[in-house]
Amino acid sequence: MTGRRLRWGGLAAAAVLAVAAGCGGSGDKAGGGDPAKRVVLTLESEDDLSLSGAPEFAKAVERLSGGSMRVEFVRAQRSLEVQFERGLVQDVRAGKADLGIVGVRVWDTIGVNSFRALLAPLLVDSYELQRRVIESDDGERMLDGVEGAGVVGIALLAGPLRRPLGLAHALLGPQDYRGETVAIRPAGIARETFRAFGAAARGYVPGDLAGFDAVEIDPKTIDYNGWSGTLTTNVVLWPKPYSIVMNRSAFEALTAEEQELLREAGRQALGPELDQTIRDATNALTDACRRGLMTLATASTSERAALRRAAQPVYDELERDEDTRQLIGEIEDLRRGIPTAVPEPRCATASGAAKRASRPLEGRWTYTWTRPELLAAGIDEKDLPKGLQRDTVVFEFKGGRYRMIAGGAVRAKGTYTVDGDVLNLVHPPGSVGYAAGQVLRQRWSVYRNRLTFRRLPGSDSDLLLIVKPLTRVR
Repeated sequence: MTGRRLRWGGLAAAAVLAVAAGCGGSGDKAGGGDPAKRVVLTLESEDDLSLSGAPEFAKAVERLSGGSMRVEFVRAQRSLEVQFERGLVQDVRAGKADLGIVGVRVWDTIGVNSFRALLAPLLVDSYELQRRVIESDDGERMLDGVEGAGVVGIALLAGPLRRPLGLAHALLGPQDYRGETVAIRPAGIARETFRAFGAAARGYVPGDLAGFDAVEIDPKTIDYNGWSGTLTTNVVLWPKPYSIVMNRSAFEALTAEEQELLREAGRQALGPELDQTIRDATNALTDACRRGLMTLATASTSERAALRRAAQPVYDELERDEDTRQLIGEIEDLRRGIPTAVPEPRCATASGAAKRASRPLEGRWTYTWTRPELLAAGIDEKDLPKGLQRDTVVFEFKGGRYRMIAGGAVRAKGTYTVDGDVLNLVHPPGSVGYAAGQVLRQRWSVYRNRLTFRRLPGSDSDLLLIVKPLTRVR
């Protein structure tokens, strides 16, 4: 902790009373009081503060203190590293920042196991349950566990619900995970869960899914990064709550009233942050659907039951720890009586009207190309087979899945959605000539068994589709 980060002085009497009464202070909301007596704390966070609950916490600190206490944000220098959350904890412990906010998923990678019940697979599957756990005594017990990592727990905040996004196909039951490589933010339980499902799990650099088949994710992060794939809407793997922690020396330098004010700010930030998280998830999913980034899938009751059975070894290991076993039982008690979560909005392309609109496209189509035609469409000479002057290709569109066949073999495959007269194609990892997860968009029309594609301005198109009109085979 350094003087330039933290300027010491007593809180205004109104701020102290605000904490005692549990209501907002009456001081100057714009940062009133003597600047020389103002406490300014630095808080380290990831690049985009909108992805965490830190802004709501900062607002609560300033409101409760009447402007005598303020939080300034600093960017995590390692935010583009796989292990950036561990680095952020190290920065707070070393005093490079007074406060830090990290997903609780990181703690079991650095020896803190108090949050493992909150992240148990398929357990906390609604925002209401997440709120109840955090507000309970269990939430406080979990947060106290960070003391073992040399920092002080200040607040536990709700975060988005994480679901499986398949880049190549839907992830419904355990059979869909076998042999897949799933992108995760470093977290012990996530790694153990996907291993139990038959998949391998690896950490990824934020924003980069190259080499992965799937990712555990939430709609806002999908929309933020422009990723695409098939999201299983009724399988909640776990939530992504946040913890705000503080450098021990910085915390001990505060008065008891100031320490309690920070914790009260965390409690008061929970509700607004949860409301914003729910709005963000709904809006992001609607936007991602509108942009053609996603198709939505629903696991059957039997598939969800099979996932829970597959996850049993993870529970067996978790419950070897008596505290975690007890916390899981208490969360299950809290879960009883909670109404089924309100369904998230469906993509328009999943509606009956959209399905009817895409029917003229479905089927098998073909054309024979010549080398000059491919070059005229914009395909690079170096990407063409040497000596091959002409060939016949077949394109299949059926039920949201796409294949391109040439020489009797499948040369490319992926998924597609239809938005009016726009076709959105998504290719999985390993597709030759295509970037995994890239959305290729083109206009389409059918007239008398002839299918024609045209470039969509401002979007990347599949050049093989726009070479010439295709004729229906069946």
